[in-house]
Amino acid sequence: MFNRLQAGNSFVFSLSILLYTVSRSSGSLVFKQQFHGTAVACAKKHPKQIKKENLAKRAAKLAEFERTKPSPIVSQNTAFFGTLHTPASAYGSTNDSQHFLSQDDRRFLFEQTPRDFVEKSHLGAVEGVDEALKHEQIKVDALEKIVGLQNGNAKAVQLWNIQQTVDWFKKKDGDTGSPEVQAAILTVRIHNLHSHLQQHRKDKHNYKQLRTMVHKRAKILKYLKTKSLDRYHTCLNELGLQPRAVEGEITL
Repeated sequence: MFNRLQAGNSFVFSLSILLYTVSRSSGSLVFKQQFHGTAVACAKKHPKQIKKENLAKRAAKLAEFERTKPSPIVSQNTAFFGTLHTPASAYGSTNDSQHFLSQDDRRFLFEQTPRDFVEKSHLGAVEGVDEALKHEQIKVDALEKIVGLQNGNAKAVQLWNIQQTVDWFKKKDGDTGSPEVQAAILTVRIHNLHSHLQQHRKDKHNYKQLRTMVHKRAKILKYLKTKSLDRYHTCLNELGLQPRAVEGEITL
């Protein structure tokens, strides 16, 4: 019995030496190799898990799309908006007038009319031409202040901006009904109303009017897109709008 036990111990010892030698020669494959779950790693996912992951990816893409969607109300700054006035900038304007007076009308009222009046009334023969023009200049200054845009209210400033808009987008003289002009006028009114709502957030009636104008502009631009794609993109660029802001579902 003792001999058998001794023989068994010798066999185990010899087997250990052999395994140690093989491990050193083969890069310790036997003793250093870790267990792995190849079956677990290669196993197919459950269909419900795949569906859950796909829905999560779709929701993340939709959230990112909505986050990066441009505003359908506020436009980017363009050269067109540089020609418009705000009530603050209109207060410092001295060359712009209310009641749609052009520069030719201003020259006629404030330069030519005083001279014609002095000549026809013969005031120059009594006081002298220069002295008579000085008296008329007082009247001209008063009239210029009355019709000046700097003394106009917010409604007058909006009407002046609309006239500038028509002059910018019109295709010909007298054009007030082309899609570009209508969309631009709505954009000016949208910006004006949006500025009002920023100060009066409880004005629910005008907020509804704002949504109506935004959707109406989208319909006009959709019609313009069907008529001419080049005119459509040109109009959007001049208004500082992106296609995503006026196409598809618009939520405010």
